[in-house]
Amino acid sequence: MTFDSLRVKVGRRPVTIVEVDVDYCSNTYGSAPCTAVLGTSGSSKCFNTFQTCQDKANFAKTTKTYRFCSENALLPVGDGAIPCITKVDIAPTQLDPKGISVSASVNVTFKDFPHHDRGTDPYIDDRDYDATGQGTFWGKFRARNPFLVNRPMRVMTGYVGDDGVVYTRTRHYFIDRLELVDAKGQIKLVGKDLLRFSEGEDLQVPALSKGILDAGIDADDTSLTLSPAGVGDSYGTSGRIRIDDELIDFSGKTGDQLTGLTRAVGGTTAASHDADSKVQECAVYSSDSIPDILTDILTNYAGVDASYIPASEWSDENDTWLGSFTSSVTLSDPKDVKEILKEVLLASGSILWWDEVEAKLKWRVIVPLQPVGEVRILDETQHILAGSLKVKDIEKDRVSRVFMFLDEISAVADTDRKNFKTITATIDTESESVNAYNASKLLEILNRWIPISLPLADEIAQRFLVRYATTPRQIEFKLDAKDFDIRTGDIVDVVSRLLQRPDGSNGSVRFLVTECRENPIGSQGEYTAMQIYPEGGGASVLFAANAQADWTSASDSEKENYMFISDDAGVMSDLAYGPRIG
Repeated sequence: MTFDSLRVKVGRRPVTIVEVDVDYCSNTYGSAPCTAVLGTSGSSKCFNTFQTCQDKANFAKTTKTYRFCSENALLPVGDGAIPCITKVDIAPTQLDPKGISVSASVNVTFKDFPHHDRGTDPYIDDRDYDATGQGTFWGKFRARNPFLVNRPMRVMTGYVGDDGVVYTRTRHYFIDRLELVDAKGQIKLVGKDLLRFSEGEDLQVPALSKGILDAGIDADDTSLTLSPAGVGDSYGTSGRIRIDDELIDFSGKTGDQLTGLTRAVGGTTAASHDADSKVQECAVYSSDSIPDILTDILTNYAGVDASYIPASEWSDENDTWLGSFTSSVTLSDPKDVKEILKEVLLASGSILWWDEVEAKLKWRVIVPLQPVGEVRILDETQHILAGSLKVKDIEKDRVSRVFMFLDEISAVADTDRKNFKTITATIDTESESVNAYNASKLLEILNRWIPISLPLADEIAQRFLVRYATTPRQIEFKLDAKDFDIRTGDIVDVVSRLLQRPDGSNGSVRFLVTECRENPIGSQGEYTAMQIYPEGGGASVLFAANAQADWTSASDSEKENYMFISDDAGVMSDLAYGPRIG
């Protein structure tokens, strides 16, 4: 019996469980290495949390997991879940096909209640008061664990099997805050996804440097001293700095002194700089791929743990759809992390979102066509719940021309049109014609991330026009739990009478799933999707790698998905016709 077998079963019994991880000390009070002494360190023992610790120097952090469920949950005896959840409200990730997603969040409301402290107080038998009758669970939880922000929490939705076992699918979040809802003892725990770390106002790329010149320098000086004393610790051992409008590389650091200065880099001009001038360390990308740039921004400037980034998946996606191009960009003026992420994603025609089920940051290039067999088909008569499909034209998203500004002039000037040497225009003249919309809709991309020497910029612009030259449609629909394998970020072909062809037959249109939520949890899924390819689109194929089997040895699937070199007539060695470049 599994989650997937239960979700398609008639009479399934949904259940929701919430788990919260808090910091907990693995030491025992008063036993080495803990040096706390009752009566000297405190009038009573701690609760093995950092807030109550009486020997913080030896606090040995581990994790304690609290498990909760609704009061009427059908859980087996001994599961350990505390039945106090009154409401779970999940706001799913909302993908923006032109950039970074809107973060997912979850609000869990609990009922407070008197609690005996068994299982939560490791020294309950040593208290000089009746712990079993003093205080409420959430009141004591908050007092003992005030440092909850960023700690993991999980929302587990699933079913209770006939064997009494709970089978769930887990969504991963991070605690944002714990708040009191009302005086009746309602407590709300708010969790958000990993990308919320990129939204902080104090998170910038590059990080704001605090050093200034201790004394003025001339245009030919090869060393400088930072002030105030000790600020040199916050600078790298080598790198690039900006002083006024000059970029300077340094190759060494001794205390507060930067040495081995190379002046006037990046096309700037060497100049004298006064004492107290700001010395801003730069973020420098030199021949880096888009996944490498995104990873650096997320891990080094947004504080995201690299374990949540599937590097190999990102690399494969990059190699497949963006090729081997790299970017060389210097960021010399601190900007919000989220704004820089948006800029990189728009420039590369890609999207980034948190997959709360896989607990991974997902990144993909929006390419409407996919190899044969990689796109799920949703037929209105077989999958979509009756009466739930809605179709809406999104005129504001239509684009008929893409102006790409390329070849940044200066890394110390504002990122605007004037700071680019070249502009390319990709225009869908047919959609702008008098017989079509008779109007233009412009998308401007200030793109310092794509080298002007490559045709990739034109290709990315063309991908936008394929998706948006004709007014794109947004659909909303519901699926039964049996189809819960459709996820945010999936590409699906939807067949419906509401997507008719000119002859009145049911059309098949390609959509990107931008949002999905369970409502009610465990029973139905509500989905939103944006059209990314017009009716009648074909399928793409990939060039086969050198190690791939040749045509005569290839499987049917490989022949459908990969390009093979034929003779001049397009005929393979077995006289069959393979895929052709149109």
